[in-house]
Amino acid sequence: MHKNTQRRRPLAGGVGLTLTAMLLAGCAGGTSSESSASAETDPEGTISVGVRFLQNSWDPSQMPGATIVPIYQLVYDNLIGLDADLNLVPGLAEEWDSADGGTTWDLTLRQDTQFNDGTAFGAEDVKATLEYYAGEGSNTRADLAEMSDVEVVDDHHLRITLTGANVGFPEVLAGRAGLILSSETVESGDFASPVGTGEYLVENDVEGVQVDFVPNPDHWNPETVNVAGLTLRWIEDPVAMANAIRSQEIDMAVLEPSQADAVEAAGLSTYEVRGAQLVGISLNPDLAPELADPQVRMALAMAIDRDGIVNGLAFGRGAEANQFIAPERFGFNSALDEIPYDIEGARKLLAEAGYPEGFSYTMAAQANNRSYAEAIQASWAEIGVDVELTFPPGAGVAEATWTNPTIPIATQNLVPDIDATPFLWRHLSTDTVRNPGSVEVPGLMDLIQEAQVTADEGEREQILQETGEVTRETIPAYIPVMWRNYTVAYSEDLVGVEEWQAGYPILDGVGVKK
Repeated sequence: MHKNTQRRRPLAGGVGLTLTAMLLAGCAGGTSSESSASAETDPEGTISVGVRFLQNSWDPSQMPGATIVPIYQLVYDNLIGLDADLNLVPGLAEEWDSADGGTTWDLTLRQDTQFNDGTAFGAEDVKATLEYYAGEGSNTRADLAEMSDVEVVDDHHLRITLTGANVGFPEVLAGRAGLILSSETVESGDFASPVGTGEYLVENDVEGVQVDFVPNPDHWNPETVNVAGLTLRWIEDPVAMANAIRSQEIDMAVLEPSQADAVEAAGLSTYEVRGAQLVGISLNPDLAPELADPQVRMALAMAIDRDGIVNGLAFGRGAEANQFIAPERFGFNSALDEIPYDIEGARKLLAEAGYPEGFSYTMAAQANNRSYAEAIQASWAEIGVDVELTFPPGAGVAEATWTNPTIPIATQNLVPDIDATPFLWRHLSTDTVRNPGSVEVPGLMDLIQEAQVTADEGEREQILQETGEVTRETIPAYIPVMWRNYTVAYSEDLVGVEEWQAGYPILDGVGVKK
C-alpha cells in the first residue's frame, strides 16, 4: 500500500514523513513560525508584492504556464499542499493512499471548509474540477492525461482511478491540476469573480495592472494570513522591479540576477528559490521543418555558451542545464556530461544535415530573457543561423509558440513539478501542446512510464536519471539552457517570511511588523 506517509519529496529525495507529522503541519502552506509571526504583526497592515506576470483569467485551466500557480493559490486551495521545503502536506485532502501500487487513489477530504460564496466544499466539487481540467481546451489536460475515473464515495471521500500505476500522482494534485473549483463554477463557466476556498478574496482586479486581495474570514486555517490586505502589482521590467523594492513602493519582489547584487547591497533581505525555472528554447518543426532533424537540434544546442550565460549574464545565480531535472532535485543525474559549447562542431552538424548555409528565424522571448536571447542570437549567427528577436508582452510568448503557434522558436521558462514524471510528460511527450511537431526522444516515454510504477525510491531515482541520458543524447524540441534561481527580496518591515522553494509569491504567515 502506498500512503501519503511515503510521498515526501525533499530537494534531494529522502525518507518518509509520518502521517501524524503531516497533520501537525496543518495546511498546504503552514509553517511552524506562524503563531509567533502573528503575535508580532500589525493586524491592520497591508503588503504590496511585485510580480512579473498576472493571471489572464481566473480559470486555472487556462493559465499559460506554471509560473503563476502561486497567484491562483491565493484564492484556490490545492487538494494536496507543499511546505517550504517541497514536502507534501495536507490541503483540502487530509489523507491520501493507494492500496494497489498507485493505480487507484483514495482521498479523505476536509469537513470544515466552504467556498467564499458560502457553499460547502465536498467530493462533488473535486470530481467536477478534475474532470473539467482533463477536458478539451484545458491547459491542464496533460497533467491529468492518465486519469480515467473519479468516483464520489461520499461527501468527503473519493477515489481517483488512473489508466496505470503512478506512485507520484499525489504530486500532480499539489500543482495546478489540484486547484479546486466549486462545482457550480464549473457548471456555469463564470470565472469573473473567483469562487474558491483559499486564504484570500479578490477585492479589485485591474487587468494587466494589479490585483487587490482581502483575507477570507472563513478559511479553514486563518493563522496563515497575518495582513489586512494584499496587492499584487505587475512589474515586467526587471530594472523597474528592483527600483520599486529599493524605494519601498513594494514590500516584496522577485529579482533578475542582474539586479540582485545591487538590492542586497542596499541592505534588503533576500533568499533564493533554487532551480526555480528551466530557461530554454522551444522549437516548432511544424513551422520550420528542419527543426525535426535531431542533428539540427543538437547543432543549435551546441552553439549556446551556457557558461557565459550562467556566470556572465546571470552572475552565477543558476546552473547550466543539460537535462530536465534541476540540481538538488530528486532524479538529477550529476554524472551527465554538459552540452559542449562548440561552434565548429555545430557548423559540421548543420552541414551534415544538409544546411551548410544555415537558415533564418524569428525568435520570441520574454522581457526577462532579453539578455540571454541576445547572447544566443549572437552565437547562432556564427553557425549561419540568423535570428530576428521579438518580445511579446505578458503571456504572449507562450501564446505565440504553444496556444496559437505563429513563431517557430522562442525562449520558454518552464517551472519544474515536485515529481519529475508529469513535467517530462507535459513538455516532451508526443501528444502534448508543449511539443509542437511531436518530436520523439527514443526511450524517453518508456522511462517515464517505468518511473510512474516504481515505488522503490532508489530504483525510481535511477530511472529518472536515465531520462537525463536519453534527452542528452537526442535533444528534444526544447533545448535546455540554464536552471535559473529566483532571488526574492523583501522589506525589513515584513515578518514571518519563509524561504519557500515551491514558487513565488507564497505569503503564508507573512505580516507587517508592529
